[in-house]
Amino acid sequence: MPEKDLLAVCGCELHVKCMSEGESSTRAPAPESPKTAWTVPPQPAALTAFKIIGVAASSALLVTLFARIVITLGAGASAWLVLPAIMLGYVFADLLSGTAHWFCDTFFEEDTPLIGQLVIRPFRDHHVHPQRITRYRFIEQDTVSFLLMLPPLTVAFWLRAPPQGSGTALFWSCCLLGLATGSFGTNLFHKWAHVPKPPTVVRWLQRGGLILMPERHQRHHHDHSRGFCVTTGWMNPLLDAVRFFPRVELVVRFFQR
Repeated sequence: MPEKDLLAVCGCELHVKCMSEGESSTRAPAPESPKTAWTVPPQPAALTAFKIIGVAASSALLVTLFARIVITLGAGASAWLVLPAIMLGYVFADLLSGTAHWFCDTFFEEDTPLIGQLVIRPFRDHHVHPQRITRYRFIEQDTVSFLLMLPPLTVAFWLRAPPQGSGTALFWSCCLLGLATGSFGTNLFHKWAHVPKPPTVVRWLQRGGLILMPERHQRHHHDHSRGFCVTTGWMNPLLDAVRFFPRVELVVRFFQR
């Protein structure tokens, strides 16, 4: 082959190869193979046992508190403040969920000693991989609130709350009942807000606004500076309207100087 023709052929091959490499560099990365796909990290058996005991203890204390409230009402206590008190505690659970969510999204880093990997990382990772929360089992993901509610429920049990004849004690016992109920469900409600097809009962509760609605929660994933409350989301419109958490952050940053 003449030298000029040989150079032309080589140049054409080089041009085609460069185009092919350029196209491959701009092509979307291939999806993860089953071998490299993310899986839920295994939970130590001792930790699982500890969580099971904590959930069982907290649940038993909650049932005991509920039974004592019913007994107190059966003894003739006034019932008109019971439902408002329960709802007040339920709303407070929503506020606490938002406060914890905002704090872990805003302060410290994933490499912070002690709390970084245990507390901060799960919140930050959820923003990057929001659907991973749906892969965890109940005992792996949804038990922290049960453990956190053990102290107040234990105190209520020790005080035999509510004592008969005390309207104030009945009110606060009902508040604790609502708070514990909302807290126990917070991580589940959050998880269900990410499940594409939750159970029928769950979807009914979501549509009724009794637990976190997926449509409302998506506002947080579109704008991480709002929509922090994940129990019911009832507090989000008010807190977002007054920019509560950004204002609190400004105060905290001011004192950090």
